[in-house]
Amino acid sequence: MYTRYVYLFYATRFSDRPIEFFNCGSAGDTAKNGLVRLEKDVLRHKPTVVTIMYGMNDVRRALYAAGADQAGIQTQRDAAVKTHVASMKELSDRLKTAGVRRIFITPSPFDDTVALQSDRSAGVNAALGRCAENARGLAAATDASLIDFHAPMTALNLQRQAADPKFTLIGPDRVHPKEVGGFVMAYLFLKAQGATPYVSDIAEKAGGRSEFSFTCTEPALPFPVPPECADALKLVPFTDELNQQRLRVSGLVPGTYTLSIDGGPVGAFTDAQLDAGVNLATSTDTPQYRQALAVAKLDERRQAVVRILRDLDFMDLGLNPQYGVADDFDYRAALAKRKPPVDAWSKQLREGYLKYKPAQAELRRERDALVAKIREASKPLSHRFSLSLKQG
Repeated sequence: MYTRYVYLFYATRFSDRPIEFFNCGSAGDTAKNGLVRLEKDVLRHKPTVVTIMYGMNDVRRALYAAGADQAGIQTQRDAAVKTHVASMKELSDRLKTAGVRRIFITPSPFDDTVALQSDRSAGVNAALGRCAENARGLAAATDASLIDFHAPMTALNLQRQAADPKFTLIGPDRVHPKEVGGFVMAYLFLKAQGATPYVSDIAEKAGGRSEFSFTCTEPALPFPVPPECADALKLVPFTDELNQQRLRVSGLVPGTYTLSIDGGPVGAFTDAQLDAGVNLATSTDTPQYRQALAVAKLDERRQAVVRILRDLDFMDLGLNPQYGVADDFDYRAALAKRKPPVDAWSKQLREGYLKYKPAQAELRRERDALVAKIREASKPLSHRFSLSLKQG
């Protein structure tokens, strides 16, 4: 989830930067397997920056399940982490050799403390903590960047669970963060990258007037927080630290003012509030917010197309010997050689593959067109701001 919020933030905040995202996630993946697919699945995109987050599957969660055989179990657990550490080091070395800037991300937590009926698998999160410490060490030793999910998310979980044992940033399966957890991850990601608070910071002087207007073009759009992420705003200071569309107007005649933008009412503010600064990013009535929502709508479709394309790549990676070089191969014959899937997820993947594989090239063109549309739709427009003193 977090990557979609990061992408939308980039689109609304940095419309002038031609940034391309490539989804190279792989379900059930480990750092060791990441080495296997690095060339074909990642470096084929010729990236300038790669983010690397592994651990959840590397630690072999089954080794921590209730009732697991204790004979030699710790040795197996240690061996799993050791393999992870060695694979991460090799991934870093190969990416550095390829001239790629690396951003290590510590793994999101396994929530083994939330009060749920499912098996706690106690110890998994501590093992992920070892993976996180390795990522921190690699970043420091190899001139790479670091984004920490594990420590702050674990701390926030424990803090909230002290009051509500059923609270979780992750979800009912203890593994996969959903919208709220994903939004918290996006906040941590953007803060670690040094994203600044301000969408814009408009400062005007009214010169003692009771009616005041001006026109300006802001450098960016406010971030349209998805409704399903609203609860995340209670957990992290996203609005204060990353979504400030500040309007300051000094020198107004004392009183309460109606603010309009392009003739449409936005809200009422006192002269003292306007002098101190009001955050327009929290208003859903501005044309800037409506423009950002239109960008988000385009990005919903882009995300859907990217997900389909990634599922196609996921299947192609296991079926096509020329994956990363050529798309044309007899995929139906390759599928026929495989045993029919038995679990629901694998069946869904296969059905989607058969449905969308013939349209793969067309979907890629649609993705590229959507990226261009998003970039164009994100360009800030000029707006007329008007303040008028309310009578009575």
